[in-house]
Amino acid sequence: MTKEEVLSYFYTNSTNYGVKRTLVILTCGLLVGLIIYLTYFMTSEKVVYNRKFNWSLVALLLITIIVMLMISSNIAMSLGMVGALSIIRFRTAVKDSRDTVFIFWAIAEGLCTSSQNYRLAFTSVIFIAIVLIVSSKMPGIRNRYLLIISGRGGHFDKEQIQEKLHPFVVSQRIRTANRGDGHEELILEIKTRGELNLKVIDELAAVPGVETVNWVVESGETVG
Repeated sequence: MTKEEVLSYFYTNSTNYGVKRTLVILTCGLLVGLIIYLTYFMTSEKVVYNRKFNWSLVALLLITIIVMLMISSNIAMSLGMVGALSIIRFRTAVKDSRDTVFIFWAIAEGLCTSSQNYRLAFTSVIFIAIVLIVSSKMPGIRNRYLLIISGRGGHFDKEQIQEKLHPFVVSQRIRTANRGDGHEELILEIKTRGELNLKVIDELAAVPGVETVNWVVESGETVG
Protein backbone atom coordinates (compact mmCIF):
# COMPACT_ATOMS: atom_id res chain seq x y z
CA MET A 1 0.00 0.00 0.00
CA THR A 2 1.17 3.49 -0.81
CA LYS A 3 1.33 6.29 1.70
CA GLU A 4 -1.80 7.89 0.24
CA GLU A 5 -3.73 4.62 0.51
CA VAL A 6 -2.71 4.20 4.15
CA LEU A 7 -3.84 7.73 5.05
CA SER A 8 -7.07 7.22 3.11
CA TYR A 9 -7.70 4.00 5.04
CA PHE A 10 -7.25 5.77 8.36
CA TYR A 11 -9.64 8.59 7.47
CA THR A 12 -12.33 6.42 5.89
CA ASN A 13 -12.36 3.99 8.85
CA SER A 14 -12.86 6.68 11.46
CA THR A 15 -16.04 7.04 13.51
CA ASN A 16 -17.92 10.30 13.91
CA TYR A 17 -19.77 10.73 17.22
CA GLY A 18 -22.84 12.92 17.12
CA VAL A 19 -23.82 15.34 19.88
CA LYS A 20 -26.58 13.08 21.21
CA ARG A 21 -24.38 9.99 21.33
CA THR A 22 -21.55 11.90 22.98
CA LEU A 23 -23.88 13.30 25.65
CA VAL A 24 -25.21 9.82 26.41
CA ILE A 25 -21.70 8.47 26.89
CA LEU A 26 -20.65 11.42 29.08
CA THR A 27 -23.85 11.17 31.15
CA CYS A 28 -23.22 7.48 31.83
CA GLY A 29 -19.64 8.38 32.75
CA LEU A 30 -20.91 11.06 35.13
CA LEU A 31 -23.18 8.55 36.88
CA VAL A 32 -20.28 6.13 37.25
CA GLY A 33 -18.09 8.98 38.53
CA LEU A 34 -20.69 9.94 41.15
CA ILE A 35 -20.59 6.39 42.51
CA ILE A 36 -16.81 6.72 42.85
CA TYR A 37 -17.33 10.13 44.49
CA LEU A 38 -19.75 8.71 47.09
CA THR A 39 -17.46 5.74 47.73
CA TYR A 40 -14.47 8.00 48.42
CA PHE A 41 -16.62 10.18 50.70
CA MET A 42 -17.98 7.22 52.69
CA THR A 43 -14.62 5.47 53.07
CA SER A 44 -12.50 8.54 53.82
CA GLU A 45 -10.61 8.02 57.09
CA LYS A 46 -8.61 11.22 57.03
CA VAL A 47 -9.03 13.98 59.58
CA VAL A 48 -9.49 16.55 56.79
CA TYR A 49 -11.73 15.39 53.93
CA ASN A 50 -10.35 16.51 50.55
CA ARG A 51 -13.44 17.46 48.54
CA LYS A 52 -11.40 18.93 45.66
CA PHE A 53 -9.53 15.67 45.15
CA ASN A 54 -12.81 13.75 45.20
CA TRP A 55 -14.32 15.91 42.45
CA SER A 56 -11.09 15.62 40.48
CA LEU A 57 -11.72 11.87 40.30
CA VAL A 58 -15.02 12.55 38.51
CA ALA A 59 -13.30 15.02 36.18
CA LEU A 60 -10.49 12.51 35.51
CA LEU A 61 -13.06 9.90 34.48
CA LEU A 62 -14.78 12.30 32.08
CA ILE A 63 -11.47 13.48 30.61
CA THR A 64 -10.46 9.86 30.02
CA ILE A 65 -13.72 9.34 28.12
CA ILE A 66 -13.08 12.42 25.96
CA VAL A 67 -9.55 11.30 25.11
CA MET A 68 -10.70 7.80 24.19
CA LEU A 69 -13.58 9.10 22.07
CA MET A 70 -11.18 11.40 20.24
CA ILE A 71 -8.77 8.53 19.59
CA SER A 72 -11.49 6.16 18.38
CA SER A 73 -13.17 8.80 16.21
CA ASN A 74 -10.07 9.50 14.14
CA ILE A 75 -7.34 6.88 13.81
CA ALA A 76 -4.93 9.32 12.17
CA MET A 77 -5.33 11.81 15.02
CA SER A 78 -4.87 9.05 17.59
CA LEU A 79 -1.30 8.46 16.37
CA GLY A 80 -0.43 12.07 17.09
CA MET A 81 -2.15 12.02 20.49
CA VAL A 82 -0.11 9.00 21.58
CA GLY A 83 3.06 10.99 21.00
CA ALA A 84 1.63 14.09 22.70
CA LEU A 85 0.45 12.21 25.79
CA SER A 86 3.78 10.39 26.13
CA ILE A 87 5.61 13.65 26.97
CA ILE A 88 3.28 14.53 29.86
CA ARG A 89 4.87 14.12 33.29
CA PHE A 90 2.94 14.41 36.54
CA ARG A 91 5.07 15.72 39.41
CA THR A 92 2.44 15.66 42.17
CA ALA A 93 3.29 12.95 44.69
CA VAL A 94 0.37 10.89 46.00
CA LYS A 95 1.09 10.31 49.69
CA ASP A 96 -1.78 7.92 50.37
CA SER A 97 -1.77 4.63 48.45
CA ARG A 98 -5.55 4.59 48.77
CA ASP A 99 -5.78 7.75 46.63
CA THR A 100 -3.74 6.00 43.94
CA VAL A 101 -6.29 3.18 43.91
CA PHE A 102 -9.11 5.66 43.31
CA ILE A 103 -7.16 7.37 40.50
CA PHE A 104 -6.63 4.09 38.64
CA TRP A 105 -10.25 3.14 39.35
CA ALA A 106 -11.50 6.36 37.76
CA ILE A 107 -9.28 5.87 34.69
CA ALA A 108 -10.40 2.23 34.30
CA GLU A 109 -14.08 3.17 34.50
CA GLY A 110 -13.47 5.97 31.99
CA LEU A 111 -11.96 3.50 29.53
CA CYS A 112 -14.84 1.10 30.11
CA THR A 113 -17.50 3.78 29.60
CA SER A 114 -15.84 5.22 26.50
CA SER A 115 -16.01 1.77 24.88
CA GLN A 116 -19.80 1.95 25.54
CA ASN A 117 -19.73 -1.27 27.54
CA TYR A 118 -22.23 0.11 30.05
CA ARG A 119 -23.05 -3.21 31.70
CA LEU A 120 -19.42 -3.81 32.56
CA ALA A 121 -18.97 -0.20 33.71
CA PHE A 122 -21.94 -0.14 36.12
CA THR A 123 -21.44 -3.71 37.34
CA SER A 124 -17.74 -3.19 38.08
CA VAL A 125 -18.15 0.21 39.73
CA ILE A 126 -20.93 -1.03 42.04
CA PHE A 127 -19.02 -4.20 42.93
CA ILE A 128 -15.77 -2.34 43.72
CA ALA A 129 -17.69 0.32 45.66
CA ILE A 130 -19.32 -2.34 47.86
CA VAL A 131 -15.95 -4.01 48.49
CA LEU A 132 -14.30 -0.72 49.50
CA ILE A 133 -17.18 0.40 51.73
CA VAL A 134 -17.46 -2.96 53.51
CA SER A 135 -13.69 -3.23 54.02
CA SER A 136 -13.52 0.30 55.48
CA LYS A 137 -16.25 -0.48 58.04
CA MET A 138 -14.83 -3.81 59.19
CA PRO A 139 -13.08 -3.50 62.58
CA GLY A 140 -9.57 -4.80 62.91
CA ILE A 141 -8.92 -8.06 64.78
CA ARG A 142 -6.08 -6.38 66.65
CA ASN A 143 -6.04 -2.64 67.22
CA ARG A 144 -2.68 -1.02 67.90
CA TYR A 145 -2.18 1.98 70.14
CA LEU A 146 0.73 4.08 71.33
CA LEU A 147 0.48 4.75 75.05
CA ILE A 148 2.46 7.73 76.33
CA ILE A 149 2.93 8.00 80.09
CA SER A 150 4.86 10.86 81.66
CA GLY A 151 5.51 12.03 85.19
CA ARG A 152 7.46 14.56 87.18
CA GLY A 153 9.12 14.37 90.55
CA GLY A 154 9.51 10.77 91.61
CA HIS A 155 9.86 7.95 89.11
CA PHE A 156 6.81 5.73 88.51
CA ASP A 157 6.90 1.96 88.77
CA LYS A 158 7.01 0.35 85.29
CA GLU A 159 6.08 -3.09 86.58
CA GLN A 160 2.95 -1.67 88.21
CA ILE A 161 2.00 -0.01 84.93
CA GLN A 162 2.35 -3.28 83.04
CA GLU A 163 0.22 -5.03 85.67
CA LYS A 164 -2.49 -2.37 85.24
CA LEU A 165 -2.45 -2.88 81.46
CA HIS A 166 -2.54 -6.69 81.56
CA PRO A 167 -6.38 -7.10 81.89
CA PHE A 168 -7.04 -4.73 78.96
CA VAL A 169 -4.46 -5.60 76.32
CA VAL A 170 -3.40 -8.65 74.32
CA SER A 171 0.27 -7.71 74.12
CA GLN A 172 2.48 -4.81 75.12
CA ARG A 173 6.07 -3.74 74.63
CA ILE A 174 8.14 -0.70 75.53
CA ARG A 175 9.09 1.41 72.50
CA THR A 176 10.85 4.32 74.23
CA ALA A 177 11.84 5.16 77.80
CA ASN A 178 13.21 8.60 78.64
CA ARG A 179 14.39 9.81 82.04
CA GLY A 180 15.69 13.26 82.81
CA ASP A 181 16.10 15.63 85.75
CA GLY A 182 12.76 15.30 87.52
CA HIS A 183 10.98 14.02 84.43
CA GLU A 184 10.29 10.55 83.02
CA GLU A 185 8.42 9.44 79.90
CA LEU A 186 7.42 5.96 78.77
CA ILE A 187 6.02 5.04 75.33
CA LEU A 188 4.46 1.60 74.92
CA GLU A 189 2.96 -0.15 71.92
CA ILE A 190 -0.12 -2.13 72.94
CA LYS A 191 -2.55 -4.35 71.06
CA THR A 192 -6.17 -4.82 72.10
CA ARG A 193 -9.22 -6.77 70.99
CA GLY A 194 -11.57 -4.10 69.68
CA GLU A 195 -11.48 -0.55 71.03
CA LEU A 196 -9.30 0.37 73.98
CA ASN A 197 -11.25 0.54 77.23
CA LEU A 198 -11.12 4.09 78.61
CA LYS A 199 -11.01 2.66 82.11
CA VAL A 200 -7.34 1.87 81.58
CA ILE A 201 -6.54 5.60 81.61
CA ASP A 202 -8.00 5.96 85.10
CA GLU A 203 -6.09 2.90 86.26
CA LEU A 204 -2.78 4.23 84.96
CA ALA A 205 -3.38 7.77 86.23
CA ALA A 206 -3.76 6.33 89.75
CA VAL A 207 -0.19 4.96 89.70
CA PRO A 208 2.04 7.04 92.01
CA GLY A 209 4.29 9.40 90.06
CA VAL A 210 2.21 9.41 86.86
CA GLU A 211 1.22 12.92 85.77
CA THR A 212 -0.30 12.47 82.27
CA VAL A 213 -1.51 9.50 80.22
CA ASN A 214 -2.06 9.81 76.45
CA TRP A 215 -2.98 7.12 73.95
CA VAL A 216 -2.91 7.47 70.17
CA VAL A 217 -4.35 5.15 67.54
CA GLU A 218 -1.63 3.67 65.34
CA SER A 219 -3.07 3.10 61.86
CA GLY A 220 -0.77 1.93 59.06
CA GLU A 221 1.96 4.35 58.10
CA THR A 222 0.50 7.36 59.90
CA VAL A 223 -0.65 7.97 63.43
CA GLY A 224 -4.14 9.40 63.81
